[in-house]
Amino acid sequence: MSQVREQVYSNIDKKIGNSNSVEEIMRYSAMAESKMIRAALVFASGKLNKNLSSKSLVNLSTSVELMHTYSLIHDDLPSMDNDDFRRGKESSHNKFGEANAILAGDALQSLSYEIICDDEGLTSDEKIAAIKLLASSCGKIGMVYGQYLDIKSESESIDEKLIENIHTLKTGKLIECSILLGQLGNSKKNAKDAFKTFGKKIGLAFQITDDILEATSDKETLGKDINSDLKNNKSTYISVLGIKKAIEKSKNLTLSAISDLEALNSKDNNILIELAKYISYREN
Repeated sequence: MSQVREQVYSNIDKKIGNSNSVEEIMRYSAMAESKMIRAALVFASGKLNKNLSSKSLVNLSTSVELMHTYSLIHDDLPSMDNDDFRRGKESSHNKFGEANAILAGDALQSLSYEIICDDEGLTSDEKIAAIKLLASSCGKIGMVYGQYLDIKSESESIDEKLIENIHTLKTGKLIECSILLGQLGNSKKNAKDAFKTFGKKIGLAFQITDDILEATSDKETLGKDINSDLKNNKSTYISVLGIKKAIEKSKNLTLSAISDLEALNSKDNNILIELAKYISYREN
C-alpha cells in the first residue's frame, strides 16, 4: 500500500497541477493523507491481469482515488452530512467555503474521467469500459443513489436489507469498481464473475467495519468526526444488528470473498487476499 500511495500521490500532483485557485482547492483534499485502499485494490487486481501496464494501473488508481475524494468533499457538505473534519484536517467547505468545495469536487470528478481518456496504454474499448464502470458505480444507480437513500432514511428505523443496500451502493460500488478496473481486457467470464462477487463482498465488509470503528475508535485515529452518524440520526450496522453481529457479518463476508478468489487457483492472488483481510480487521 505504501508503494501504491507514493506512485498515486505523484500522479495526482502531476494531473491536478498548480496553476489556479480551483486546483489549489482540489489538491487540498486529494493530496491529504489517505490509506488509498481503492488504489491498492486496482493494483492488486491488475497484477492478476496481464493486459494492463503498470502506468495504466497508476492512472486507473488515480482516477478512482480522485472520484472517491470528490465523494468525500460532497458528503461533508452542510446539506449532506455536515462534517467539519476529514483525513485529519478541516473539511474542504470549512477551509474554502461551500461553493468552492462543490466546484473542487466537481472538477475532481471530471478529472477522473479525463485521466482515463488520456491513458496511452489503454485501447479505446478499454477506456470506454473503464469510464462505464466508474460512471455506473458512482451515478444514479450507484454511489449517488446510496447517498440519497442514506439521507432519506435519517431518523427512520430500518432493517438489515435496507442498510445493506445503502452500504453496497454508497461505499461498496466504488470498491467493486476498483477490483473490476484491474481486470480490464480480461475476457474470461468465470474470472470476471468471481472478481465482481469478491468486490461486492469486501465493499460491504469495508463499510460495516467503518460503522464499527466509528462506534469504537476516536477522532484522532480515524481522521474524521466519529459522532457524525449520531448527529445525523443515521442508521448503521451497529444500530441495526448490534456490534457483535456487525463484527461477525464483516468477517464472514471477508472469508466468503477470499473463498471466491481462491477458487480461481491463481498463485498471484495473495496480495488481494491480504487486502481483503486488512479491510475487515483494520483499526482506522
